[in-house]
Amino acid sequence: MKIVALVRPAGEVPDAAQVLATAAGMAPAEARMRLAPEPPALLARLAPDAADALVKTLQDAGLAVLAIDESETVERVTARTVTFGSAQGTFTPRSGEPLTMAWEDVTVILRGASSMRTQSEHTEKKTQVALGAAIITGGLKLTKTTETSVRGSQEETSQVVFVFDRDGRGAVLPEIGLDFSCLGPAMQPSRTANMVALPRLLRERAPKAFYDERLLRLGRRPLPFVLGGSVQIVSGATSHSRINTAQGLDVLAEAMRQGVARGYLP
Repeated sequence: MKIVALVRPAGEVPDAAQVLATAAGMAPAEARMRLAPEPPALLARLAPDAADALVKTLQDAGLAVLAIDESETVERVTARTVTFGSAQGTFTPRSGEPLTMAWEDVTVILRGASSMRTQSEHTEKKTQVALGAAIITGGLKLTKTTETSVRGSQEETSQVVFVFDRDGRGAVLPEIGLDFSCLGPAMQPSRTANMVALPRLLRERAPKAFYDERLLRLGRRPLPFVLGGSVQIVSGATSHSRINTAQGLDVLAEAMRQGVARGYLP
């Protein structure tokens, strides 16, 4: 399957929603909804041939769209440490082979964030004295039981930095799991501050690379067509729902990488 993504606002294309609706066979209202989010935005998930046909039709109409192949294997390394050499960077995972990129070949540096949202709901029963019932029943019924739905929510956010080279190879530098001592003198006392220092060092080494931070906002939103992002568990009277946007963040990062490679961005 392929995901069709818009990487540049469609506002400059007249009747963009109608073009998408006609080409994708969707209602105009749904087409407007798909085009409404700030790009990169996901428009459809289709079989490869259908996705390629939709991309061509939308590109011919002037829309900056592309297709992301879910089955395509591209080298990605989730780094544990980074070595900042003078001419190249080495991204070493916790296990496996390191990935080395020449700084002059780095084309895209993205700073983003994903979120884990957990919501729970359960029913609480409470028994209390009921004077009214006691009077009416002559003391035969002294209590009453009430049921109340209790809801709770929690959100955890985690940042990540993506580094891509001109061959499409990528390094993922996660806030949780990265050894920040690799920053040397630039190391900060908090993870959040280190996630600001990290892309700064990368940009100093690769000044010509496209840099963007919009995924700090966009990566935290749930996305259509991304599988595995939502889980619901029901146990007795308690239900838990969990939404993880990490996989969606990866898709958006890949859309932006391809957008730069195809000249749609910046």
